[in-house]
Amino acid sequence: MANLRESIGLIACAAVLAAPLVCRAQAPAPTPGALAVLEGANPVMDGRWDVTLDGRIGFPRGRLKVGEFPTGSNKSGAGGAPGTLLRLHTLGIDVSEALEGAVAFSVTPRDAVRTSYLYYFLNGSSTPRVAVVYNGQEFAPGQLRTNADFSRFSLAYERTLRTRPVGERLIGSAGLTYVSLSPTLTGHRKSNGEDFYRQELPVPILGLRWDYPLGQRLLWQASLAGGALPRVDSLRNEGGTVYLQQSHADAGAGLAYLLGRNAKVELGYYVTYFFQYEASHEDKNLFELMDNGVQARVTLRF
Repeated sequence: MANLRESIGLIACAAVLAAPLVCRAQAPAPTPGALAVLEGANPVMDGRWDVTLDGRIGFPRGRLKVGEFPTGSNKSGAGGAPGTLLRLHTLGIDVSEALEGAVAFSVTPRDAVRTSYLYYFLNGSSTPRVAVVYNGQEFAPGQLRTNADFSRFSLAYERTLRTRPVGERLIGSAGLTYVSLSPTLTGHRKSNGEDFYRQELPVPILGLRWDYPLGQRLLWQASLAGGALPRVDSLRNEGGTVYLQQSHADAGAGLAYLLGRNAKVELGYYVTYFFQYEASHEDKNLFELMDNGVQARVTLRF
């Protein structure tokens, strides 16, 4: 609960200290009348840089499994350990926290390049009544701490696909995302982690965002993005060729309010899905996350 209170406080502070405006990088020409504030009639909005800070609190579900099968000189007659299938809930991970920062540069009034960095906090403590096998190591029953934090770096090109005189916009995006994941279990004075990131590859992502003005300063926004890699050769070798399968999906909807002519705050609901599976003669590793919750976002324009 302490982490939850700290996260709520962090998001509240972010909402007070910063403010975004609608990204001119995807805006059409200004429209007359009350919607001028939304469409950028104010010369202050002529800047090309857009900086955003996003905070999230969610309620995750998912699973983690790491198997180890010694090969070659590491094999000593044992057949290996497939690993215990661990649910995030049973590991004590009931609340997720995330922070994301993004910077966009407007190439033209309709086109932008955006880069973002997301860090996910997934920590928990549990007391399993049975032994847990993870990455070839057995943890006896008792207190077990889990750190499944991961980071995600994304780069995307955005373009306004459709606009209407009322200020409605449909924005498309295409890019790549890369996740760095290394979940670790600690207990009984020993620790074991698996470097998922060593087999990761950039994943192509396509997305859509819909903006619909509800008034001079109020805006409805909805977004959907996702991408996947089928079972592919990761170009890594660990006891043989490592094959990778990975999927991403993100959706969100909420309200945005413009604070003056160059600032915006947003509050909404999000859903996130992430899946990664690695397989070789030596490893069979699985991580899956399904998360949903509330998010607050602020952006500055200059």
